[in-house]
Formats: sequence, C-alpha cells, structure tokens
Amino acid sequence: MTISSHSDVVLITGANQGLGFELSRRLASDYPGYHILMGSRDTGKGDAAVDILKPEGLSVEAINIDVTDEESIKAAAAEVESKFGRLDVLVNNAGIVAEGKMPTGTSLQETFRACFDVNAFGPFLVTEAFTPLLKKSHNPRVVFMSTGLGSITDRLNPDDQCAAFQFPVYRSSKAALNMIMAHYAALYAKDGWKVNANDPGFCATNLNSYRGWNTPESGVVNAVRLVTLGTDGPTGTFSCTEGPVNW
Repeated sequence: MTISSHSDVVLITGANQGLGFELSRRLASDYPGYHILMGSRDTGKGDAAVDILKPEGLSVEAINIDVTDEESIKAAAAEVESKFGRLDVLVNNAGIVAEGKMPTGTSLQETFRACFDVNAFGPFLVTEAFTPLLKKSHNPRVVFMSTGLGSITDRLNPDDQCAAFQFPVYRSSKAALNMIMAHYAALYAKDGWKVNANDPGFCATNLNSYRGWNTPESGVVNAVRLVTLGTDGPTGTFSCTEGPVNW
C-alpha cells in the first residue's frame, strides 16, 4: 500500500471492535485521503479487524498499542514516527466499563484503578507520547471518545434520560477524561490544534454487552465531523450528533 505524503495519518486506539472499528471503516471509506492506523492491544484481533476492511480497498493498517502500558505506547509512537514522520489525528477511543466486569472478589479500589487506567490515564499518556508527532502536522486534531455519562451537570439532573444509570466508577473516569481534553485544548489553542470530546450516545457495542439503543454507525457520525475539522474548526468542545453536551 502506497501512502501519499499528503494523506492524513489517523491513529484510533481500541479500533479492533465497536466504535473504533466503525470509525475506522467510515473514515477510510468516505475520506480516501485518510490512512487509518487501527490500534489494538491484541495483535491478533487487530490484524483480524484490518483483514475485514482491506478487501474493501480501504487504506488501513494495524498497530499494536496497549494504552495501559507505557512501553507499548512508546513503541507505537516510534513506529508511527519511523513510517510517517508525523501524526495528523489522534482518536483516544479505547475504553472500558469496570462495574460488573471485574473478577469476583475485586476490590472497589482495584475497580477504580482498572477503569481509570484505560479511560483516563491511558489517553493522557498516549496524547503525551504522540504530541511531538502531532506538532509536525499542518492541522493537528485530537478527539477524546467521551460519553454523556461523564457530564456532571446531567448527573445532577433527576430528569436526565440516564439518571437511573449509576456507574460511579465509569462516570468518574469519563469526567476525568473531559478535563484531560480541556487541558490539551487550552494548552494548544494558540497553536491551532483542534481538541474536542465526542459523546457517541448509548450505542450497542461490546462495551455494554450490546444493550445500547443506538448503533455504532450512528455513534461515529459526530466523531467523523471532529476528526475531519478544518483549520477553522472549533476546539475545546463536548458534543454529540445533536449538538453541545453539558459539562
């Protein structure tokens, strides 16, 4: 596969399934000038995901990256630098729900740590590692895959449609992710970076045992918009397909 020097290089973490996979498919299909690096912590699953899309003629390749492992993150950054010399878009998509998913006997503290490792600490470490490569882009964009469940305003609203969903560990990790997004948006606003958070809605994916009421296809619509922002696009926003999401 020959990648043009004018191609936009996009890294999506957790891209072997769910929203990450669908976002990879949509971008590679609708934006031929985009080359998608489908990140996965399991090389076998990553290769299998790429094998599904490549026969469609899509510009995708697998890259191993475990967002909870600093050495894995550094190795991925070194690989991208060696192959492309820059990164145009980073999508921090990898995420988990810890409540109800941990082995029997797991303490609350361990549950919090596991969730924050993937949903908050990981995206921060990944963004830090890829910042030097993003600085080499003509239009750096970073998208954090958040959720309306990370909205503090909506959690305090008894009439919110998700008020019955408790999940304090997951909610807290995504609220932290929103602050991480805000940190980078403020830090690089003067340099023209476009750093935003996306709420995909409650989509039926492996994350929630396919219980969501929306589809992955609908869940990536706004993410595609944020990934493909021009140099005049917004930064520091938290939004879904319908518009702004409460902080």
